[in-house]
Amino acid sequence: MRILKSTFQAVIFILFIFNSVAFSQNINGKLGTGGQFIIRDTTTTYLSLAQNTGYLSLNRSLTLVPTTGATLGIIFKGASRFLHDYKGTGTSGENLFLGLNSGNFTLGGTGSEGSYNIALGSNILTQLTTGYANCGLGSQALMMNTTGYQNIALGRYSMYSNTTGYNNTAAGYQVLYNSTTAWMNTAMGTQSMFNNLTGNNNSAFGYYSLYSNQTGLRNTAVGYTSLYGNVSGNENTAVGNQSLYNLTAGNNNIGIGSDAQVPNNTGSNQVRIGNTSITYAGVQVAWTITSDRKWKENIRNSELGLDFINKLRPVSYLRKNDESKKTEYGFIAQDVEETLNETGIENTGIISKDDNGNYEMRYNDLLAPMVKAIQELKAENNELKSTNEKLSAEIQSLNMLKEKLTRLEESVKELSGVKNASLTEKEK
Repeated sequence: MRILKSTFQAVIFILFIFNSVAFSQNINGKLGTGGQFIIRDTTTTYLSLAQNTGYLSLNRSLTLVPTTGATLGIIFKGASRFLHDYKGTGTSGENLFLGLNSGNFTLGGTGSEGSYNIALGSNILTQLTTGYANCGLGSQALMMNTTGYQNIALGRYSMYSNTTGYNNTAAGYQVLYNSTTAWMNTAMGTQSMFNNLTGNNNSAFGYYSLYSNQTGLRNTAVGYTSLYGNVSGNENTAVGNQSLYNLTAGNNNIGIGSDAQVPNNTGSNQVRIGNTSITYAGVQVAWTITSDRKWKENIRNSELGLDFINKLRPVSYLRKNDESKKTEYGFIAQDVEETLNETGIENTGIISKDDNGNYEMRYNDLLAPMVKAIQELKAENNELKSTNEKLSAEIQSLNMLKEKLTRLEESVKELSGVKNASLTEKEK
């Protein structure tokens, strides 16, 4: 009977345990003051919850993961690491990786190497080795970074391809996407500097700004698709919507204003302010033009003068983009070019054409021929004045001679009268 009773009690207890495991929805437990909830094996504590502090502590032993380094706590989601602060042996640590598969367990180096990194999002800084002080926010930002340091990537795929580049700042979707080893670039706006490979010290602010740049250095682009086509040009400045959009390889060009484009998309040292819609440009004081002798060579007297000026055709016209239809005065560039050709002058800066074949003219270059024309007129005037003075002197001499002749004639007449009177007396 005792055996049956014991067996019956054992069955009841097993059923009770089975029922609790299979059908209970809650597991309730109460920690006493100073108590702890601990999960561990015989040697290692994996999780603990302290009643008096409320701290939940993780302590995953590295003997359970295929790596070496300091012991750390890790939260996994399935087989993927989700939250950890891996600290490589010999490094300062202080990393934070939050997101599926962000960071890794192969960080290393010494001191600050492999330290002070922050990742918020999935697959960020997955290849990191000794890179430090990087910050990635957004899925796959800085994903390929290995030794690059002090980079900031905010946005999905921003600085995705960077490996060793440093001191870059990227904000926006796929910003600096293809950059690999470049340094000291700053880009903000969707796909700005998208194709930048090794170009350094560039700044881009705006959607697609400096999109095509690969090796260009020290460029500044501000505005939607500004400097979009630049590939290898250096030290260009574009400010405004689509400014310098088609520039590909030129250096030291400046475009200011919406759609401001320089005449030659592969040329250098050009400035454009505004687009073809501009109808007014003003400045408070007169422009100062550089003119020092040290910046010039092959200096000769101008061969253009009065003859050239006389052949020019001054015209009045209405500018097509001027809604007020104000009358303007000037020249037609094609006419001036024709006059230059007739005069035998080639390769002059007065006339130029942009990449679309549109003519442009430097009115300032007409100042020297005008001055020379005035000088030629002055010389002619001086010559005429000298001739006139000579003629005046000669006329004065002739007038004096005429006066003398007149007096002589009068004297002759008087003598003739006296002689005739004497002859009459004798006849009497």
